[in-house]
Amino acid sequence: MGVTAVIFALDVLLTSCCVYLASRLAWVKAELKVLLSVVFVVSVIALIPNYGWLLSIIAYIYLLMRATNADFKDCVWIVIFTKLLSALIVLFLYQAGLLNIV
Repeated sequence: MGVTAVIFALDVLLTSCCVYLASRLAWVKAELKVLLSVVFVVSVIALIPNYGWLLSIIAYIYLLMRATNADFKDCVWIVIFTKLLSALIVLFLYQAGLLNIV
């Protein structure tokens, strides 16, 4: 397996854990297995050039609403919290010297 595939898998796992934490903070019931599949689909959509990031955010909110039966507002807050937490973790890994972004 290539390094890129390993990084992609770690990103999906890390983001799934962040979504699970955010859903618990928002009092939304969701299983980690379901969230893992949602994050995987959203991550694959994000790989589309140019508009993939926008399509992935739309799909992220929609799939969370369908998977958890939560309100739109709750899903938007979960997505925002997850993106911020993921960015902070990447920043921490970069500052610790474990991640080299050139």
